[in-house]
Amino acid sequence: MATKVFHKLQRLDHAWLSLSPIKNLFLSFKQVLPLVIIDTYWRLFSKLFLAPDAFFTTVLFRYHSKALRTPFLTQGITNILDYLVVTFVVAIWTKKYLGEHLDNDRDTLLPVTVNFGLVLMQAFLTVSNQGQLTLHMGLALLIAYLVNLSYLGLTKITKNHLPDMGFGYLIWAALISIAVTYLHANMPFILSQGTYTTFFSSDFFAHFYSLAIVAVLTPILFVLGISIPLDLTTGATDLAQVNANLNSVYQSVMATLPQPQNIYSVITSSALIGGVGATLALALLLLLSRNKENRRIGLWTLIPTLFDNNQIMAYGLPLFFRPLTLVPMILSSLWGSLAASVAIKVGFIRPVVFSVPNGSPHLLLGFLASQTPWRSLLVSFIVLLGAICIYWPFVKSLLAQEENHG
Repeated sequence: MATKVFHKLQRLDHAWLSLSPIKNLFLSFKQVLPLVIIDTYWRLFSKLFLAPDAFFTTVLFRYHSKALRTPFLTQGITNILDYLVVTFVVAIWTKKYLGEHLDNDRDTLLPVTVNFGLVLMQAFLTVSNQGQLTLHMGLALLIAYLVNLSYLGLTKITKNHLPDMGFGYLIWAALISIAVTYLHANMPFILSQGTYTTFFSSDFFAHFYSLAIVAVLTPILFVLGISIPLDLTTGATDLAQVNANLNSVYQSVMATLPQPQNIYSVITSSALIGGVGATLALALLLLLSRNKENRRIGLWTLIPTLFDNNQIMAYGLPLFFRPLTLVPMILSSLWGSLAASVAIKVGFIRPVVFSVPNGSPHLLLGFLASQTPWRSLLVSFIVLLGAICIYWPFVKSLLAQEENHG
């Protein structure tokens, strides 16, 4: 049964990759990969050394540099790099997609510029609202696709008689820009905020069944290009369940914790080892590939993934919009949450309750923030080993596809 399902998934993935918009999108991902690498390593460096509670400066060096006095500068650089990646993806994808559907003599500069500008506008609106970038790439790509369809529709209606930068296309560009700007300006704030502390502090998220739902939905949202809430990834959480557990520990060191299973103790510490989908396992497996390009991606992504940033893989393989990688991401995330929940339930480990420095790897979160450090570290490595076993058959299929197309 499992074999049949796996083969069907392979056929679905192959058919999906053959679609023109997806094929061009993945080629666009490859072209922006150098910028993604720069973005990823800058983000890693700022988290480990420049942030006020950076991991290395707090844990190892115990000093604070003058750069810490300008957190807005480092955050600003991070924001710029983040949305430049998305804007270039959208621009390159627009050019490739329209190039396949228009005559060779048609210049696509105007629709490329419109889509590029709309993504920048979305980013500026988000930053102006909250000071930190929450850019949903999936939303940006959806808007770009609709813009492209409207451009092709106008070209078809006018029978390709309008000049590239003529009055008709300029009116189209103005109307599209006004409409999309209006939609973004009136978009509910809940869609652009980066944290949902009150929501995740609900008692609903203090049980395994609700945490399993989060473990399943998180990879799905990630693959669809939706930004993951910081509440799931940060080591300095302010969730009500964690605060209640911490208060109990302060009153009595080995007290019975009121809500041992929560987002921080289950999802953050075990389901997100290496980033969404427990992708540290995938990074390690890529190092074993015979394909030079995949090994190179594995090498570039290994250190960032150790610190839970899998963006290089997300664009390089890619992980975004890929059925074949979505399934093991869901299974690995679910496996991590199950292992942590069972270990807490039977009393093998105490849940993580303490805050840790910014950038602390989730692989070491149990060791750094739990009252049973060595047992928690053992559980983390068991989760990692299980994730490697889950990813292995999918990675073999993925690498076989790469070799056949290569």
